[in-house]
Amino acid sequence: MQTKTHQYLRETDLPQLAKSLAEQWLTPGTVVALHGDLGAGKTAFVRAFIRVVVGEDIAVPSPTFTLVQPYETDNVTIYHYDLYRLSDVSELVELNWQAACAEGLVFVEWPERAGRALPPHWRVEISDGDSDDTRAIKITPPNAIDAVMILAAGLGTRMRPLTDATPKPLLKFAGRAMLDHVLDSFAAGGVTRAVVNAHYLGEQIIAHAGSRAAPVITISDEREKLLDSGGAIKKALPLLGRDTFFTANADAVWRDMPGAIPALHRMMQFWNPNIMDTLLLLAPKERAVGFDGPGDYFITDNGKLSFRAARPSAPYVFASVMISKADVYANRAEEIFSCKTIWDEQESAGRLYGIVHEGIWVHCSTPADIAAADAALS
Repeated sequence: MQTKTHQYLRETDLPQLAKSLAEQWLTPGTVVALHGDLGAGKTAFVRAFIRVVVGEDIAVPSPTFTLVQPYETDNVTIYHYDLYRLSDVSELVELNWQAACAEGLVFVEWPERAGRALPPHWRVEISDGDSDDTRAIKITPPNAIDAVMILAAGLGTRMRPLTDATPKPLLKFAGRAMLDHVLDSFAAGGVTRAVVNAHYLGEQIIAHAGSRAAPVITISDEREKLLDSGGAIKKALPLLGRDTFFTANADAVWRDMPGAIPALHRMMQFWNPNIMDTLLLLAPKERAVGFDGPGDYFITDNGKLSFRAARPSAPYVFASVMISKADVYANRAEEIFSCKTIWDEQESAGRLYGIVHEGIWVHCSTPADIAAADAALS
């Protein structure tokens, strides 16, 4: 199941929606995280589901003060959590959180309060509809990532003189701007929203982003100060609004092999937030068009990465796409920092993983690389 948005729903429509979800959700270990403002209708959504499953006459109060309310069914115990009043993650132990997530069906309001204790989950976002009595409900299954941060603020120094008047992400090859190649790939992969940062010649990036229909783009404006890759992601977290998201360089151009599972889908399938903090897409050096460097990483059979460091070469190069966790960046004290600093720390902790791209990847960093990129993508 891909992300699906149900528009213009009234409270009387919720039982029918609940019936359509019951078969998928009524299994042990299912966690449903509900997002929305106060009064958005999170409790009403859960109440409709429980009444469809347990019985229409059952009382389903808000667990704002009790923090958790259990309901027994023939198949599984349903736990309805509201973590708004949770003062510390350690309090989850007293609420039987770990066992509930493993053995029951958990609905949780204010799930961000659970931090890293929140397991892989369905995401339900409830927002206002087109009238006071309607809501839009967006449902995203576990590991379906629908947002991307595009790093487009670089100075393009190695591309000069082509970047004297044009930012690098807007340089064209194979008939499209680099930025469009990247955004097209994410749109095709089911990503519906993108945050694009802008610094050098940022007005052009902003204008170009506004000309696209999909994915929906929000600008993270760095025209006053360049924050490096990690700092850019940290600044953009409120705009992304996601616990997990893709990140890509604006010149991250790749193609999948015909008939193969797309790289973005393979990444989502492989992603395991319980053991990973970052998942990098890697390209074998021999399939990296325009790349002549020593390589970046070695990879083990289970996907763990180790950087080349003092070794003369490595077989794989970072292909400029990764899956990232918001809390990794939100918890940094620095304003300006590189993603590589974080990767080194994660490698030491055994939480930096990679997956090898099965198609081609285009490395385009100098004017001489554009002809090779044209040929590879034509």
